[in-house]
Amino acid sequence: MLLLAVGVAGGIWYLNGGGQRESLGGATLVGTRQAQGVVCLDVAGDFSASMDDSAEMRSEALALLKPFMAREMRPDDLLTTVAFARTASLTLPPTRVADLATTSDSPGRQVSGQFTYFVPALKALDRGHAESGGKCVRRVLVAITDGEFADDVNQIVSLVHHFDRVYLAVPDQASGYRPRIFKNYKLAAVATDGFDDAETLSLLYGQALAVATGQRLARE
Repeated sequence: MLLLAVGVAGGIWYLNGGGQRESLGGATLVGTRQAQGVVCLDVAGDFSASMDDSAEMRSEALALLKPFMAREMRPDDLLTTVAFARTASLTLPPTRVADLATTSDSPGRQVSGQFTYFVPALKALDRGHAESGGKCVRRVLVAITDGEFADDVNQIVSLVHHFDRVYLAVPDQASGYRPRIFKNYKLAAVATDGFDDAETLSLLYGQALAVATGQRLARE
């Protein structure tokens, strides 16, 4: 897949209040779905020590995401989650929307250490999709992280190009904040934004899905 150009001004306007947003609980996808096949949302959660304070927000946002997907997405669309720090493991393998209500996330087996690496998370997501045998016509990634990675930037570049759009959600930062490694011109197409509560993070999930389906995220 080729990473799409960022073009997220409308989505950022919505997330920052222009859409009178509350959370995904009061949002819907409007317009005709353009994606003519399975849409895949991958969520990567950074569980390094520096991200401890956001753990509860991430759980709450995921709890808002699942019923939204059940309501707004096709039953065969897929959600996949991975937890990472120094290592990474899937916490939810590629799972059909129709099965989300009866499927539980696992805690994963990520290992903390002095450094945090993004590449293992991206590879774990790729492996999960390869093993599931499913095919995504559009695949988007939301990574919840402070972006303080020790990876070789070129390895990240090669792997993010497997997605149609990549969002970085950074806790307790203003809109437009970019971690140091994502200031590299090779990662210019990765969209970044801050969040300070579960509701705002959940809306970023919704915006990613809207981009994937070719629709618009709006408040009901």
